[in-house]
Amino acid sequence: MGRQTAIWAIVGAFALPVSAAAQEGTYIEWSLGAVVAPGLRVTGTDNDVGTKCDLIINPTGAETNGECDTQPPATEWYNEVGGARGILAGLTAGYAARRVRLEAEYLYRSAAYNARAPTVIGDEVTLDKAEQELEVADGGVGDVTGHHWFANVYYHIAPGSRLRPHIGVGTGWARMSLDYFSRWKRNDDPDAITTFVDPVLKAKIAGTTTIGEGRLTDSMFGYQLLAGADVAVTDDVALAVKVRRADFGEFESGGHEWLQLRSHDSTVGPGHRVVYSVSTGDTSFWTVSFSMRYGL
Repeated sequence: MGRQTAIWAIVGAFALPVSAAAQEGTYIEWSLGAVVAPGLRVTGTDNDVGTKCDLIINPTGAETNGECDTQPPATEWYNEVGGARGILAGLTAGYAARRVRLEAEYLYRSAAYNARAPTVIGDEVTLDKAEQELEVADGGVGDVTGHHWFANVYYHIAPGSRLRPHIGVGTGWARMSLDYFSRWKRNDDPDAITTFVDPVLKAKIAGTTTIGEGRLTDSMFGYQLLAGADVAVTDDVALAVKVRRADFGEFESGGHEWLQLRSHDSTVGPGHRVVYSVSTGDTSFWTVSFSMRYGL
């Protein structure tokens, strides 16, 4: 009986009404929590030409047979990495009425993928040389971070009680960054390479590497869905738990030069800089956060 009495006392305390000061007016809120991000397919393209058309490797254009007279289709590839976990921190300012709450929110989140995967080649020019010229092709993603600014609106289901469930929706803008890595290594054995017939040219590309690495960024618009509950501790302070799903669509960042292209600078000759672009089809994430709200 003692335990049942205590339980009903706690339930009754949450059901008791609180003053309007705890429910209405301006407030600020601090949040900390965890991030769950899904797996990523990271797609890359560049404006490279075939190995034979690289004038740094093959300055005389030997064995090209006119195939370098036009720009070939873009090189395409992708890497798939699994999901990631991370952290978030947020700061919010808003105004609460009895049932509706409006707020402006800043949210920082970080997820550590730190994963590499084999490169899947998507264009025929690169596929033709993958079996004999390329020995290793892989890539992946390190940390993914985001600075987000949202305008949110909430609806409180049980105004006037200490425990108040709520649902909400927000829209906003994000500056997202990811650490990207891509590596293409050619066969160390010149005799295994059939791109060239000339043994001198075979030797020039044997063992060479193409490496891309850097912090890539993009700005995007998106939305979030929110649900949770808060508990009024005093007339000025409330504690809350919140679950959200946010999505900012496709990430895309372009114009990046390779750190090295076939072990030389990111060019294939005068007037042709080689640059790559990276995109991901999914930037959604889930969060669970705990917060403290203080009425002003």
